[in-house]
Amino acid sequence: MKKILCLLGLALGLSLPAAPFTFNKGDRISIIGNTLADRMQHSGWLETIIHERFPKHELVYRNLAFPGDTITTRPRSANFGTPDQWLTKLQTDVVFMFFGYNESFAGEAGLPKFKADLAKLLQQTKQQKYNGNSAPRIMLFTPIAHENLGKHYLPNGKANNARLALYAKAMTEVAAAEKVRCIDLFKFTQGVVTANPITMNGVHLNSFGYEAMAFFLDEILFKGTGGIKSARLEKIRAAVLDKNHHWWSRYRTVDGYNVYGGRSRLAWNGMSNADVMQREMEIFDVMTANRDKAIWAVAQGNFNYKVDDSDTPEPLAVKTNRRGPKQDGSFPYLGAKEAIGKMKVHEGMKVNVFASEEMFPELINPVQTAVDTDSRLWVATWPSYPHWHPKKPMGDKL
Repeated sequence: MKKILCLLGLALGLSLPAAPFTFNKGDRISIIGNTLADRMQHSGWLETIIHERFPKHELVYRNLAFPGDTITTRPRSANFGTPDQWLTKLQTDVVFMFFGYNESFAGEAGLPKFKADLAKLLQQTKQQKYNGNSAPRIMLFTPIAHENLGKHYLPNGKANNARLALYAKAMTEVAAAEKVRCIDLFKFTQGVVTANPITMNGVHLNSFGYEAMAFFLDEILFKGTGGIKSARLEKIRAAVLDKNHHWWSRYRTVDGYNVYGGRSRLAWNGMSNADVMQREMEIFDVMTANRDKAIWAVAQGNFNYKVDDSDTPEPLAVKTNRRGPKQDGSFPYLGAKEAIGKMKVHEGMKVNVFASEEMFPELINPVQTAVDTDSRLWVATWPSYPHWHPKKPMGDKL
């Protein structure tokens, strides 16, 4: 890996910046942007390598990216909160920005607006004090190049790269004018030739691609020697992925309409969905922070560190809207055959038990079914509706 990246850097004429990027102890880094940034949390490589390089800095990473995000458009659930509100909530010291790909579809005609929008974003961001004390340090990243995978069912990327080159160049120009560091990932990935593809479809990095990008950034940003895998690195990455999984479950909650949107305001017995689920989000916040501590411990050589979630807030106790006849207030539920016995069936028709929770306990809370071309019945079950309940097993299945 190291040899590949060094050769690529030389071949593409990339040079190391005059001074490496520096982190302060305890820095809180927020990642914003498009799918390139969003998918980083599922590979974990860049965060892993930075934790290994700065094991005693105890850095905090939170990924705020969404697929489809642009500089000016970031669709979210109602009442989700603005980008600045989230960056303030996280007390952000450093912002990693990944933009340019989605905007590039506006073509050459869209460049003036894109440059104006980017300059405005950088200027507004530099005026903030998300951490309460100082302006955030910004790192800007261009889109990657479109990789030609040589597949007849995928575009070769020629037209896409022509647009992306324009937008990557525009980003470096705006960054220079605004005195913000910009890493040209387009140049790094353009014309990459490795034993393995770096993307899954030409435009989205695969795990190998994210790993390659992380070691490249280590070299560019920190003058690292990168590319050397170790058991310690893999342990850090495992801790990073565990933290990211909990943060993903908090920030990217499945049913935002129940947590933030219109349905969240439905209330019974003086308690709303928002009351219950915002408390669960608070629990996830603490669980995520507890896993930051695990990352720091592993990065500092404590491979036996155990996560302790005993400090989380208590979930709210939800009372039923209507008590059942049983002593605990629940209702008796009929078995499948008992239920059939209660049905009125049209003459000439018959009801059979094909599948039930008695036969297949994992069929709890079915939300969708489909029969495939081999006559197999597929059932999507969602026992954790409307989202994974913190500190309980995740049991959603297909």
